[in-house]
Amino acid sequence: MIPDQVISVSDVSKLCEDISSLYLNEKFSDVVLVVDGEKLHAHKAILAVRSEYFEALLYDGSQDLKQSEVVITDVSPEAFKKLLKFIYTGTITVTSNVGLILEVLGLAHQYSFKDLENTTIRKLISSLNVKNICSILNTANLYDLSDLKQACHTFMDQNASEIVSGDCFTDLSQKSLIKLLQRDTFFAPEIEIFKSVSKWCKVNDDVDGLVIGSVRLSWLTVVGIVSIVWPSKLVENENLLGAIAEIVGVRPKTSVCRAKKLKDVNIATPENKAKMIAGNNTSFLLTGNRNVDKYAFHPLDCKSSFTVKLGVPSYLNHINMMLWDKDSRDYSYYIEVSVNQEIWKKVVDYSTYSCRSIQSLYFKEEIAQYIRIVGTHNTVNREFHLVFIEAYYKSTIPKIIGDILCPVANVATISKKAVVIEGWNPSELLNGQFLKFTGTSGFTSHQIGVNKIVVQLAQPYMIASMKLKLWDGDDRSYRYFIETSLDKSNWKIAVDRRNVECKSWQFLQFDQRPMVFIRITGTHNTANDGFHCIHFECPASSGNN
Repeated sequence: MIPDQVISVSDVSKLCEDISSLYLNEKFSDVVLVVDGEKLHAHKAILAVRSEYFEALLYDGSQDLKQSEVVITDVSPEAFKKLLKFIYTGTITVTSNVGLILEVLGLAHQYSFKDLENTTIRKLISSLNVKNICSILNTANLYDLSDLKQACHTFMDQNASEIVSGDCFTDLSQKSLIKLLQRDTFFAPEIEIFKSVSKWCKVNDDVDGLVIGSVRLSWLTVVGIVSIVWPSKLVENENLLGAIAEIVGVRPKTSVCRAKKLKDVNIATPENKAKMIAGNNTSFLLTGNRNVDKYAFHPLDCKSSFTVKLGVPSYLNHINMMLWDKDSRDYSYYIEVSVNQEIWKKVVDYSTYSCRSIQSLYFKEEIAQYIRIVGTHNTVNREFHLVFIEAYYKSTIPKIIGDILCPVANVATISKKAVVIEGWNPSELLNGQFLKFTGTSGFTSHQIGVNKIVVQLAQPYMIASMKLKLWDGDDRSYRYFIETSLDKSNWKIAVDRRNVECKSWQFLQFDQRPMVFIRITGTHNTANDGFHCIHFECPASSGNN
C-alpha cells in the first residue's frame, strides 16, 4: 500500500487577507455590535476564537446567542473599531490621541489582548507630558499596570514642580494622588504640595481624609502652618499642633523629607543650584576643575570644614573628590550629610586612614541637602586641601563593607592614583608593562635584608587577592612575604612564601581585609641579593597574563 503523500502549501498571507476582508463587512455577519448607537457588523466565530471574553459573551455553552445585536457600553465607536481591526487583522494603527489610546488600552485589558495592551502601553510611555500624565496614571492605577505606573511615577518625579502647579493635578483620582504623595522621590516644596492638594480637595471627594493625610506637614515651617494650612480648615487642630511639635524638635519627625533622585548626574554643580557655604578659596570646587595648581583649603581644627549646599534635598550614595596631590603628602578626613544642618550623619569615616589624590566614595543612600567634608590630618601641614567635589546618586553601586569599597578591578594602577613609595625604580611596578623588561630595567626592586617595596593605594579598599610577576629572565627563584596596613604603622601578614621557591607569576589569595599600604619583602633570591618585581595588581585579575 502506497502511503499518502503530504503536500505542504503556504498561503498564510492570503488567509490573513481573506479574514481581514471581513472587518465591518456585512457578508457572513451573524452579530451586530451596537456602540453608542453605531452598528458594527461582526462574526461571532472570529470574535470568540480571538477572545475568551467574546466567547463567553456570544456563546452559552454549545448554544449560539439568540439575539442578533449586542450593545457595548462605556466606549467610543472609534476606540472599539480599533479593537475590532486588531481582532480581524492582528494590526493596529497607533494614534497620537492619548484619550483614544487610553480607551483602546482599557478594551485590550478587558478583553485580554496582551500584545495590544503592551503596544498601547509603550505608546503611552513615549507620549508622557505634563498635560496628559494625570489621566494616564489614573488608567495605570485602574488596571494595575505596573510598567505604566512606574513610567508615570518616574516622569512625575522628574517634573514634580510642574505637575503640582499644573492644571491636570485636580484630575488625579484619590488612589493615584495618594500613591503619588507617598513617594519620597516626588519632590516639590511641601507648602506647594499642600496648596495644590487644597485645590484638589475643592473639586474631589477626599474619602476618609487620606489625601490631606499624605501631606508631610512636619516638613513645612511654623509660619506656613499658621498662615496657610490652619486657615484652610482641612487639617484638625490636633494634627497641626503635632506637626508644629515635630518642626520645632519637641517630637521626632514621623515622616522623611521628600528628595530629588537624579540618577548618575553630578548634582553638586552651579547648574543644579549647588554652592559652597564653608571653606576657603572654594569658588572653583564645584565647576569641574581638574587643575591641581588650584586648591581650596580649611584649617585643621574642630570648627572648620568644606560644606556644600545642594540646590534641593537629594538622594546621595556616591561622592567623588580630589585631594591636592602635587607632592607625597597624605590626608585623613570624614564626610557627613544633613537635611537641615541640625542633625548630621557620618557616611564616610577615613579620619584614621592615609588617603591621597582621587577619592571615589560609596555609601548607603541618604537624603541630604548639605555635605560636610572635614579634614582631620595632613602629613605636611595644618591645612586640608581639595581640588574638586562631585556628588551623585548612582543607580548601581559596587559592593561596600561599612564605608570601604570592595573593588573587582585592579586599583593598584597609575590611573587609580596608586604609587610606589619605597623601592628602586618605582615607576615600573604599576605601569601595566610586564612584557618589556631586561636585566637592568622594566622592574622595581629592593635589596634583600636592607629595604622593601611599598605600594600605597589612593584610599582604603577591601582586598582579598593580589597578583605579581617576579623577574623571570632566567631560572632563578625567590622567596618573599607580603604585609598590609591602613596607617603604615600596624602591619598584618597577608601572604607568606618565605619557605616556598617562587618563580614568575604569583596569584595570591587571603582573607579579605581593608588596606591602604602593601609591603612586599623579598627574603631570598637564588641568583643575587636583589628582589625584583615586574608587575603588581590588587585585586588580582583571573589567571596569568
